[in-house]
Amino acid sequence: MLNLSSGGGNSNFLRFSPQANAWTNSEGGEVEIKKVVFDIDNVVTGWLLLGVGVRDWQPDASLGRKGAQPTPEHKRGFEVTFYNKEIGTASWSSNGVGPNMGLEQLYTACAAQREANAGKLPVVEYKGSKMEKIGKGTTRIPQFAIVNWIDRPAGMDAPVEAEEYVAPAPAAAPWPSAAQAAAANKPAARAPAPAAAPAEDEMF
Repeated sequence: MLNLSSGGGNSNFLRFSPQANAWTNSEGGEVEIKKVVFDIDNVVTGWLLLGVGVRDWQPDASLGRKGAQPTPEHKRGFEVTFYNKEIGTASWSSNGVGPNMGLEQLYTACAAQREANAGKLPVVEYKGSKMEKIGKGTTRIPQFAIVNWIDRPAGMDAPVEAEEYVAPAPAAAPWPSAAQAAAANKPAARAPAPAAAPAEDEMF
């Protein structure tokens, strides 16, 4: 469907490494992918060249419409967008066999439910990776499950550079008054019930 069977982007990006079986972010740190909104409306396929200090992305004229291969080093690849409040709006791109297969499976599953959820985007959950033998080697295919369809989150189209937050130094505690000292000797009141866990919608 996406024509990914052959052998520039957002500065906030994600990468899946089949060798390490791990996701990393644009800062090189390992991240845990949970539930994310998948922007199925803006999936891009094309030819992607990756090398040391080199990234050349040649998108297709339309989704899955394979153009001429620019060079023998370019491989079929993709660029998609994930979002939740924890990772923000992040681009995931790859030209690896395992990620290509994972994205193909995800897109096909979402496309099958798209008509019944017109105007909405799928919320998908990363379920780990599946090892599979490809030719003489092996790869890992990221696995996703569709858990919901929601309206496009407002934050998905308004990425904001997060400013570093420095907590203020705590103020010195005042010397307790006689009344406060007396109150301190009273039996402790029962602790309030814990707050309810945040609703899933608060993730987006």
